[in-house]
Amino acid sequence: MNAGWRESADDAIAAQARYYDLYALDYVNPLAPTNRRAPGILEPTVARDLIDDLAPEGDVLELACGPGGFTAELARHATTVTAIDASRRMLARNRMEVDLPNVRYLHTDLFDWRPNAIYDVVFFGFWLSHVPPMRFDDFWRLVRACVRQDGRVAFVDENDRSMVNDDVRIVEGVPLARRALADGRTLDVVKLFWNPDDLHARLRGLGWSFSIRRVHDIFMYGVGTSTRA
Repeated sequence: MNAGWRESADDAIAAQARYYDLYALDYVNPLAPTNRRAPGILEPTVARDLIDDLAPEGDVLELACGPGGFTAELARHATTVTAIDASRRMLARNRMEVDLPNVRYLHTDLFDWRPNAIYDVVFFGFWLSHVPPMRFDDFWRLVRACVRQDGRVAFVDENDRSMVNDDVRIVEGVPLARRALADGRTLDVVKLFWNPDDLHARLRGLGWSFSIRRVHDIFMYGVGTSTRA
């Protein structure tokens, strides 16, 4: 990998983590500044229906758990939920809003973290679009290390049709979108809008078998398993 691209990805990841830590209290607040033409917010009832469709049992790992919208739904089904995020403020908000005894929290940077357990289900909501292209394969290696051989992986995210709501520019191979804070400061986040068919093909090439479908036009929902040991 080009060293400059790796450095650019690291810088983008750091800025993104900083933004979400500062934005934690305003996350999913429709009145908060975002620099977007329209918010990419999934209705809670739709989130609940998708997790009911997944019906995650046993031990569940939620990567980049955010403020807890999916965490609470996962915890309705799972024996345990381990919720991970790089933002302490986001974890604090999740704990405050979810507050369930079968949920435990872990503060860590996913791009540096290595699991010490394996899980029946790995889930991430609105995270895949924040993974830099040059870190995509590494991220999916991490996912494979987290899930049991017969376990499932699922995600929810925006798809390519949501691109019209954002302004993305490419900086040294990293797609970046500008985000504003309430105090007027701006930071960049990684934002990659996947076409479901392209994502399906990319994952197949990495040894995953996924079913990916569009949800309410601008979102997508994927469930799959690893085809490699």
